[in-house]
Amino acid sequence: MHVLNLFIGAALAATAGLSRAQGGTVPPSGPSMPGNQVAQARLLVGPLHKVAEPVAVEEHLGRFVIESKFGKFSVHGANMLAVRVGELQAIEELQKVEKGPAFTDALSKSAGGVAKFAGNVVTDPGKTVENIGRGVGTVFGRLGYMARSGTDYVTDAASDATSASSKPKPGAAPAGEPAPPSFTGDPFGYNAARREWAKKLNIDPYTSNPVLRSLLDDASSATFAGNFAVSLALGAVVGPLQLTYAFDDEVRQSVWNKPPVDLERENQEKLVALGVPERAVRDLLRNTWFTPTLQTALVARLAVLGKIDGIESVVRIAAVTQGETRARFLLESLAMLATHHQKESRLVKIGMSDLVPVGIAVDGGLIVAAATDYDLRKEALADIAGRIDAKGLTLLLAGNLNPQLRQSLESAGWSVRAGLRS
Repeated sequence: MHVLNLFIGAALAATAGLSRAQGGTVPPSGPSMPGNQVAQARLLVGPLHKVAEPVAVEEHLGRFVIESKFGKFSVHGANMLAVRVGELQAIEELQKVEKGPAFTDALSKSAGGVAKFAGNVVTDPGKTVENIGRGVGTVFGRLGYMARSGTDYVTDAASDATSASSKPKPGAAPAGEPAPPSFTGDPFGYNAARREWAKKLNIDPYTSNPVLRSLLDDASSATFAGNFAVSLALGAVVGPLQLTYAFDDEVRQSVWNKPPVDLERENQEKLVALGVPERAVRDLLRNTWFTPTLQTALVARLAVLGKIDGIESVVRIAAVTQGETRARFLLESLAMLATHHQKESRLVKIGMSDLVPVGIAVDGGLIVAAATDYDLRKEALADIAGRIDAKGLTLLLAGNLNPQLRQSLESAGWSVRAGLRS
């Protein structure tokens, strides 16, 4: 058996519990601890929020309760914490804009109307609001692409019904996390207003934030149908942490400047060029949890790795991943692996076990990347360290690792790099 397959089959049993992509058995919750042990201090308190202390650790990710005047947000993982904290200023700015008479007048002219706007402002700060192209030629090009996508869907569905494929199957969405809406339609340009607002606010136009998304819907309606100018609404550009925390400038500019259908088409072409089978690509594009932003970020991560053996395994796992927390876990793990590939040792193969990517370097070394906030399953890792020659194994962790476990792993031959989340 190839050493990478051996490692995936045994060593990754250690991390399977932290990220079961399709809702397997959940290990018991871990300890509660000060928030600064599982997240950066700058995310724990600010002018618009504070995070409740202490923070419980569930499946190696912190469970953060963000208390703000816009309501409470309960999120899983420091990655999602950064996303939501980074959106608070945008919520405040949009609420200011939408109280103005010019905006109200513009919204009343749009299909949404003032009645919809009335539900945007959270009046009970104790309430938990979340528990997580222009031109004729371009338009016709998008319509043609969308029509072909529909035909492919029918063909693939018929193929699935008659084959005994062993590809991964999607499971149920995480409890309390509603599925995101589809953003691949709208070939005629309404989405442009949404992206214009998002760029001005420096946020993700496809956010899952229930408060921000509603405000952004109304702002887009007022601009698209009511001629309310974005340039007149805001002064200085808002600069939250949301996108800069996780994605590079190329991804941000793409999602701000290109319609989702164009992004999807480009992402499809890039994945096929990397050697990913077309059917696997189409399955990914149909997973609504990978919004245009997350989808584009995934393709950017894989492009760094290049056309290497096993890259299709990442796409197949992403295609069946349910939940934004899990999708972002995969993206952050891949980002660490891609950085290692660029700066440390070139990877020649990649494999997946649940959401944990493992690479094999040109020198034969194995690199495991996991976007955990705190610790791993100590018992499983200790068992593996005793049964497998750990020389040449590198463990990359986004968050922290308790000193005793780190010492144990390093004594067994692991090279451990923790706290890589910047």
